[in-house]
Amino acid sequence: MSRVSYSKISTWNECPFKYRLQYIEKLEVKDSTDPASPLYIGTAVHTGIEKHSIEAAIESYKSNFTELTEEHEFEIEKLKIMTQKAIEQIPECETYEYKLDVQDEYVGYIDGLKKNEDDTYTIMDFKASNNVSGYKKSQQVHIYTYYFERLTGNKVRDSYYVFIPKPTIKLNESLSNKKEILEELSNMNVHFEKVEYDPNQVNYFFARKTLMEKAKDFPKRPNRFCRWCPYYLFCTSNGVDRSELKESSLHKLENNL
Repeated sequence: MSRVSYSKISTWNECPFKYRLQYIEKLEVKDSTDPASPLYIGTAVHTGIEKHSIEAAIESYKSNFTELTEEHEFEIEKLKIMTQKAIEQIPECETYEYKLDVQDEYVGYIDGLKKNEDDTYTIMDFKASNNVSGYKKSQQVHIYTYYFERLTGNKVRDSYYVFIPKPTIKLNESLSNKKEILEELSNMNVHFEKVEYDPNQVNYFFARKTLMEKAKDFPKRPNRFCRWCPYYLFCTSNGVDRSELKESSLHKLENNL
């Protein structure tokens, strides 16, 4: 058995070739320069929730860039609204980033863990996203519930995906619709999607884990999200275009030739 995370198996489910590049060959991609990077914004919102601080969220976001443009400043304005709503509308937790760790089996982190008045617990997984239907199909909080109860002996009463809203309107090239986007965001609220624990989801997770560990081939699995994959150019050029990769990964590839 090997120690896995939910994201590791999720990557393999999404595309075995991407899994191979990321987890077997360990090819690292360059840091994103996109002011609207979902990773940077998601991390910043998480930081703001954990520290109960809009300033901490902003500093987290700004730390990814050497200089700020008008687009970055606009993302900060959005981030202020998102983080403020999260702080106001999400119950404060006793523990953030609660680590679940089983040697040679699993590692994961619960975003927010709250103890209830009856000594049971509530699990919250924060998502800076509007994709409610997509995440409802995820095994993530089911896995958290299973391992938390198994490791601690405590009971999980409720599990939630907590969606911090993002505007649906896209910024145009002239940046002239910023006011419209901020108004839309101001009228949106945090959404709590309760998830009823399903042991079948845990069984599915373990079944996929077994298949992943036995896999010998790692085929590409083209889908509509390929364009946003960090290995997109490397993959579609069959390894010829390596512009997405960090210098250390380029050396690694050259040494393996």
